[in-house]
Amino acid sequence: MSRRGAFGLLILALLVGTGRWVRQTVLLGPQGDWNEPGLWAAVLPPTIPTAAEPAPRVLTAPLNVNSCSEDSLTLLPGIGPVLAGRIASARRDGLHFASAADLAVIKGIGAATIDRLRPHLTFAVQDSLPTNMTNPQ
Repeated sequence: MSRRGAFGLLILALLVGTGRWVRQTVLLGPQGDWNEPGLWAAVLPPTIPTAAEPAPRVLTAPLNVNSCSEDSLTLLPGIGPVLAGRIASARRDGLHFASAADLAVIKGIGAATIDRLRPHLTFAVQDSLPTNMTNPQ
């Protein structure tokens, strides 16, 4: 065997022996069970806390489909950003919804979606002027 091969075997034996020693003396307790992680708290760097997941937004009251924000529309069951955008676009084009059935004109909203949305919607039409203003003549 060459010197290089013998040196490689020596290094390999040292690595295996060191690994076994670390396992037996540091990682395992006297009964052969794993040591508590508290032993490593002083040795290992602290873990970086991950950002907590934001609380999911939930719908707490029925939405007025004629005046709520596009972002609020995405809280409705079955309405994602695309359908919310289509509803908002229809409102910008002057369409006002008087009932849940009126949502059928929006591409992607069918009878099943309308039935699912019905309890979550109101349909009041907002006036362009605030109610406390008088009409000057």
